[in-house]
Amino acid sequence: MLFVTIPATDMARYSYMSSRLKELLLSMRNARKTLENFANASFDKVFAKCIYLLISESMQCENEILSQIDSLDGSPHYDNVKGQKHQPVSTAKITGMESVCDYCEEVYVKGYKGIISDNHLGNSLTSLMKNHLRIFQSSLTQLKQFTEAAVN
Repeated sequence: MLFVTIPATDMARYSYMSSRLKELLLSMRNARKTLENFANASFDKVFAKCIYLLISESMQCENEILSQIDSLDGSPHYDNVKGQKHQPVSTAKITGMESVCDYCEEVYVKGYKGIISDNHLGNSLTSLMKNHLRIFQSSLTQLKQFTEAAVN
């Protein structure tokens, strides 16, 4: 049997990266739950479908982040991360497509930009976060175009 000893500095770095990812993951899950609640309450089915597409992309990114956390910590954390309570923002703040876009920019775009600007993350993790950010920016562009088309 082969045992690998990881130096304390690397362990500290992995722990730091993992904790940053867990913060982002919790924020994303809270946002997704809030968006799900809003979409479920929406009477406009086309509008709700647009939000569900964003939710689907969010879930994919959440799964990728969870995999990164598992690889950094060396063990699955499904119970630890999923067991944390989500506190969705009141849907009163989300009143239409424009406020959905504002909310998503606040949670997703700012969250990703914050983690990307962290110099203590590795290149591969930063690259993954940049790819996720592009996905959300693309989705937000599509939502904004939908908003403009619905108004005209």
